[in-house]
Amino acid sequence: MSLDRVDKQILQLLQQDGSLSSAEIAEQVGLTPPPCWRRIKKLQDNGYIDKCVNLLNAKKLGLGVTVFATIKLSAHGKENVETFREKITSYEEVMECYILLGGIDVLVKMNVASVESYHELFFRRLSQIPGVQEVNSSVVVERVKDTTELPIK
Repeated sequence: MSLDRVDKQILQLLQQDGSLSSAEIAEQVGLTPPPCWRRIKKLQDNGYIDKCVNLLNAKKLGLGVTVFATIKLSAHGKENVETFREKITSYEEVMECYILLGGIDVLVKMNVASVESYHELFFRRLSQIPGVQEVNSSVVVERVKDTTELPIK
């Protein structure tokens, strides 16, 4: 499926406000609701839309501290990485986790209540995962840009 101008407009609108109805989107892109709904359905069926969610305010929920951790693993074998993957995905504080190529093996983004709660998470769980050799942590002091919107050209 190739995207035309209207499909791209629909995707842009949906990532700006996922609560828009197909009628509201149709009005903004110059369609009537039924064909607009069919386009949205086709975009979903073809995997352009993964899921629809509401983004919550971490600070209001008492999770206002964001921490990025870079992790070096002691071994890079499939079993070691799988063990790490299973453990890290079980931590509810972990928002994103990436296995990388290069000098750093893993990049993790976490939201926690405080620096003290991260300290506890680090010493009691994160640094205790089998195969973790080194963890370097950085606490976010200012969000310069924070978006979920992908550039659609």
